[in-house]
Amino acid sequence: MDSAYLKVKRAEKHLAELSQMFRRNKPFGYYLETNYKTGERATFAKRNEDVANEAAIVIGDVLHNLRAAIDHAYWSCTEKHAKSDRERKNIQFPITSTETALRDSILPGLPSRVSQDFANALASLKPYRDGGNLFLCAIHDLDVMDKHKLLVPTGNFTKINSTMIQRLVPDFPSGLTDCGAGNCYRDVVWRVQPMTWTQRRKAKIPPSNIIEQELDVPVEIIISDIDPTKPAIQTLQELIDLTICTIKSLYSGAGINVD
Repeated sequence: MDSAYLKVKRAEKHLAELSQMFRRNKPFGYYLETNYKTGERATFAKRNEDVANEAAIVIGDVLHNLRAAIDHAYWSCTEKHAKSDRERKNIQFPITSTETALRDSILPGLPSRVSQDFANALASLKPYRDGGNLFLCAIHDLDVMDKHKLLVPTGNFTKINSTMIQRLVPDFPSGLTDCGAGNCYRDVVWRVQPMTWTQRRKAKIPPSNIIEQELDVPVEIIISDIDPTKPAIQTLQELIDLTICTIKSLYSGAGINVD
């Protein structure tokens, strides 16, 4: 199989691994904490550090393979037109700041060295940040970022509301409007009747007098550096689809047929 598509296959394998990971363990959850001695209750977000960090590593692997796939495709289209070994080693899919930069620095030499169709194909992909294809640029930018820090996913708690929580926790405060849960230690704190020592002992409350309970409310896992409006799995799948379209466009412009 063509090397660019092999890299895509590897990215798809990592995405499947990430999806399975999220089904087994949640990197983020929303909890109710009750102190039965003081009667204080609170709701809060909680992150499973081990799962979140492992997910970050896999996300980085997905992005690295997508960036490599695009580079492999671009190299296949242009390497035989390189004028020296040094130039050949420096071949990579271009990401520029503006359309002007692309047209001034990248496109002029392509018609004579590869083909006009290839130059047109590259231009149609809009690989520039200002007004261009931001998701294509994100594949490059986040791959670079992953070399320096983990791309840790984030929990999206914005879909949680008081009505939803009250179905699970009837004494949750009423009258909360225009607000939502956040990714912080304590969102809402209130008080209920505390238990006596005898009641706590009978109910087998632990010595700390505190019990945490995970609430069954929607907590989406997102990658805020790419698209905070969509689940992480969906976002990464869209980047894979974009990569495949990019490879096909480059190959078509260069007249390369890949079975």
